[in-house]
This record gives sequence, structure tokens and C-alpha cells, in this order.
Amino acid sequence: MKKYLKCFKIFTALIISTALLSACNAANNNNNTPGIENGTKQDQTKVEYKDGTYTGTGDKWQYGNEDATVVISDGKIKSINLRRLDLSGNEVNYDNYAGQEVDGKVYPNLKQYRLDLADKMIEKQTYDVDSISGATVSCENWKLAVKRALEKAKK
Repeated sequence: MKKYLKCFKIFTALIISTALLSACNAANNNNNTPGIENGTKQDQTKVEYKDGTYTGTGDKWQYGNEDATVVISDGKIKSINLRRLDLSGNEVNYDNYAGQEVDGKVYPNLKQYRLDLADKMIEKQTYDVDSISGATVSCENWKLAVKRALEKAKK
């Protein structure tokens, strides 16, 4: 009986070890497989765009809204112009949004943020990039505006 119990324990340990090694190996293989990142399958659908110039607008909020003009050439995003519009629909003076403090309030550096955000989107060929801290609402609205422009450009 002791021999049987000892064999059973060894056999059980062997099965558990094999299962653990197999699970680790499967997890490692997923990270090296194209289209798999961190064990999850990424969406590999490539969106194709028609060449042209497209515009989109973000949602209105208390300071106005944001819009975007996106230029597609050879099926790729070539340029993006992001704008902040005031409540009257006029483009703001970005010199008033250069990260300075006015009357105790620090205004976000929209002058630079809009350029940086556009560059990130062009580099990654998507509107889905990280927002810039300090101008979250504007960044989210710019991303929405670019998304809406790109929806018009889909083939």
C-alpha cells in the first residue's frame, strides 16, 4: 500500500508539472505569434482609405468644439490639421493657449498639443492614440473629429 501511495504521489506530481510546463509554453508561444500580444489576438483588419481631404467635428462642450481636416494620399494619412473653435465657431488664437498662466489659471498648451497629437496619429495611422494630460477634453474631441473624418474616407 505504501508503494502504491508513493507511486500515486509521484504520478500526480508528474502530471501537474507537465500541465504547468505546457501552460507556460503555450503562453510564451502566444507572445511570439504574429497577431498575438500579451496572449490576446489583436484585430488585424487593415482599414483602406480613399485619397482626398476629409473633415470631422468633435462634440460641442462649454468652450466650443474641436475639428479636424485629414488628408489621405496613397491610402494613408498624410496630414492632419486640428483646430479648436470657440462658441461662435471661430478658430481660437493659439497664442492664448500656449501653456501660460492668466489670472491664476494655467491654460493648456493647445498650440503645441494639437501638433503633437496630429503627429502621433499620422505616425500610428490611427485616431486611437493616447490623449495628452492637461488637455484631455480637447484631445478626446480631436480624436473623435479625426475618427469621423476617417469614417468618411473608408473604401
